[in-house]
Amino acid sequence: MMDGLQADLVCVSHLWWDWVWQRPQQLMSRLAPHSRIFWVDEPRLEIGPPGEGFEVGEPWPNLRVGRLVARGDAPTFRRRLNAMLDETIARAFLVSEQIREAGLGFDSPLQARLEREARAAVAAWRGDGPLVLWLYTPAAVPFLDLLGPDLVVYDVMDELRAFKYVPPRLVQQEQELLARADLVFTGGPSLHAARRDRHPDIHLFPSGVDRAHFARALEPDLPLPPAVRDLPRPIIGYFGVIDERLDLDLLARVAAARPTWSWVLIGPVLKIEERALPRLPNLHYLGKRDYAELPAYLKAFDVAMLPFARNEATRSISPTKTLEYLAAHKPIVSTPIRDVIALYGEVVRVAESAFVAAVEAPGRRAAGARAAPAPGGRAAARMGPIAGEMRALIADRLARKGPGRAPPNRPPNAAENGPAAPDWPRTWALNLALAKGWRG
Repeated sequence: MMDGLQADLVCVSHLWWDWVWQRPQQLMSRLAPHSRIFWVDEPRLEIGPPGEGFEVGEPWPNLRVGRLVARGDAPTFRRRLNAMLDETIARAFLVSEQIREAGLGFDSPLQARLEREARAAVAAWRGDGPLVLWLYTPAAVPFLDLLGPDLVVYDVMDELRAFKYVPPRLVQQEQELLARADLVFTGGPSLHAARRDRHPDIHLFPSGVDRAHFARALEPDLPLPPAVRDLPRPIIGYFGVIDERLDLDLLARVAAARPTWSWVLIGPVLKIEERALPRLPNLHYLGKRDYAELPAYLKAFDVAMLPFARNEATRSISPTKTLEYLAAHKPIVSTPIRDVIALYGEVVRVAESAFVAAVEAPGRRAAGARAAPAPGGRAAARMGPIAGEMRALIADRLARKGPGRAPPNRPPNAAENGPAAPDWPRTWALNLALAKGWRG
């Protein structure tokens, strides 16, 4: 049940369920106890036994994942991947030999089959109640006509149009999605500001944190992973995707400026060639790690960093890892990212040219020092309450639509849309108060 209304939810995401655990997985895993969920992955290429098929599994209670996978041996995989890159990038791109899987987007030759398979799977799976379609990318807008949902949710977690190698038509696809969505959620103030005049039922929900998970970094008996256990101190660490949003020149400069420090980056390399990564003896790229392992790595960090470049791709980012770092009571140094400053400027040290000096300042805290625990009643930054508020909005909008399977449309005006989610200044204030509580 979803707050008294029986509803099934289909989530279409450009991020695979079994990839880096981010906002989509955090929210869907918390919505699953209240509504059956069918998650549709972006199609992918993999190295494996040759074949192509639509696979359905249930990796989480009450949540199914459908994915279309094309497998082949290593030469076939690289041939198909290079063909896709040649068409997308229009220049030579050296693919790492470590890459064993790759996303194809929602406009590949496999798209027609994905749509057929997903429609059939959802039809066989869904119940008699209303269907909610939740999209994370405008590229999935064809699913509106494909599935005929009763309610459409667009959750904006990134400014995808600013990313490398996105199809130019993504801008037009977002215009269509904003026109047809019933509810729009945004993951940060900048994303919200860019769309608040483009939809009458839009709500800011800055990403929250699984505080208990990342607070495990504070446990004295949590062992450090072997990859970082013996590294020279201090360790300045980052976890997340390594792509065009990171300032590689900055990483090279700071690592060279402090050759006795260990600079650790954890996460997959995407959309940039590995040969473009700066290589110094004290720069350590550890690759992708499971979500369950991150608290142990975070425990090893003396300072956590957000070394983002200032470019179009970072103009609107609101990195969730800020709260994840804070949950472990880590000092944080960030480059001047707008949403980081707006939401956490009082607890995050912001620097660019003086990045090393900024790292040294919070790093002077005694090793193992801990901030006071967060005061009670500050739940706004936790994923559970955020998912609950989203669920309530969905239930309200479904109730207002009434029974039946009406085509998705845009609400006529904001005044008719009932109670709204918290506006971003209140959410910002609670998040900041929570961050201060973690830092002491």
